[in-house]
Amino acid sequence: MEKQIKYGTILLIFLITSLLVYGYFYHLFGDSPVPAKADRHISAYDLIGLADTNEFLFNRQCLGKILSVGGIIKDIQKGKSGNYILSLGTNPGLPSFISCALDSLYDHRNLSLKKGDSCSIRGTCAGHLANIILLQCIIEK
Repeated sequence: MEKQIKYGTILLIFLITSLLVYGYFYHLFGDSPVPAKADRHISAYDLIGLADTNEFLFNRQCLGKILSVGGIIKDIQKGKSGNYILSLGTNPGLPSFISCALDSLYDHRNLSLKKGDSCSIRGTCAGHLANIILLQCIIEK
């Protein structure tokens, strides 16, 4: 019985140590909040035009891909969870826009961008409903 308690304790200590080491290295090297290199660079005007004219081509070229999109900020909102959501558009005449949910690294910062500024956003394309949706976005400027 004493051997079982001794080996069980050693196994438990080994398991806890392994999890702590894994967590430490995962935190250092894993799951960076910054999206990888963009698969495609495109203007907001071209992306909205592609989504509105050819949905099949839009899905094949953009859906699930990391896009770098340049455009003009139409609106800046702060969501219920504290994250910023930017709306990129091209001009006031077009009703469609690109909704960009900024990554959590911007949650506790004041954005230096204002409505009407021109910027470039990099994020993962989640699809096209009424508007195009980009997730986990970062500001490239």
